[in-house]
Amino acid sequence: MRDASRRWLSPIVGIVVSLGVFGCDRWPWEPRAESGPAPAAGQPSAQAAGALTVPAHQRVAMVNQVPISTAEMELATEELKRLVQSFQQTWEPLPADERADALDLHDVLDNLVDAELKAQDARARGLDRHAELQQRLRYLTRNFYAQEWDRWQRERAAPTDEAVQQFYEQNKAAFVEPERIRARQLVTKTLAEAEAARARAVQGEPFPSLARELSVGAGKENGGDVGWHLRALDKERLTLMGAAPTDEAFFPQLEPVAFALEVGQASQPVKGPDSQFYVVQLEERQASRQQPEVDVHDAIKELLTVQSVQQQLEALRAKANVERFPERLEGIRQ
Repeated sequence: MRDASRRWLSPIVGIVVSLGVFGCDRWPWEPRAESGPAPAAGQPSAQAAGALTVPAHQRVAMVNQVPISTAEMELATEELKRLVQSFQQTWEPLPADERADALDLHDVLDNLVDAELKAQDARARGLDRHAELQQRLRYLTRNFYAQEWDRWQRERAAPTDEAVQQFYEQNKAAFVEPERIRARQLVTKTLAEAEAARARAVQGEPFPSLARELSVGAGKENGGDVGWHLRALDKERLTLMGAAPTDEAFFPQLEPVAFALEVGQASQPVKGPDSQFYVVQLEERQASRQQPEVDVHDAIKELLTVQSVQQQLEALRAKANVERFPERLEGIRQ
């Protein structure tokens, strides 16, 4: 029996083992024979013991004649690595020698052995024949193969650099960064108040100070700063392309006024849809520019890959015989 102090991280390893189908002598969704008496608790069935052939030199353990392979160890350590990195921790390869005060490969192997023992005993006790377990296994199996299908299709669908370049040249207009402006605004309840505020700005009073003093709109505390804005059509185009721009858009009456300003210039008051009056000062302007192919290469590659995979899925849908029973959805427990 290994010292318990050396197993302080074993719960983490146990979680990793439970995430994958590690330590099993076969894929759990493979059909199994039901004929003959069930084996004694703690003993693998004949089919379980012989379902997977692992060469002797690739075995790291045998559990009741069922092998645990080096490949399974690698899967377990890979999952452990991802878990560690998900907590923003640096991964260091586990040592092969036994450590009393740190996680090592022996701990990973111990947990694979324990998982295999549990799996064998579960099958021997008939747990794999429980209807609820079979439903869960079917659900997990479907998702597993669906994820593998996605991975396999993406590998096959990855476009060449030439295909990416061709797509860029044929769709160059789609890769233009639109003009955007950064502005401040001062919002008042009446036209007279807006005109008086603008007059003070024109006479040289700092617009941020005026906004803090007089504005009743967004950005008042920040001197009226409302950030970067795009034209509404450009924002909509980028959204449809999947770019999800964070820049805002002005309401229709204010947009042409704001984009016509020179840097530092304050606009005439414009009545908004909320019946308040808006004075805008232009802080900064970024002109539109053509994005070079190198800047959008990865985005195009991903787009072409997704399109190809989606086409394969659409082909499957077209050939499939799918029946739906929506009237039964109301009975789904949630």
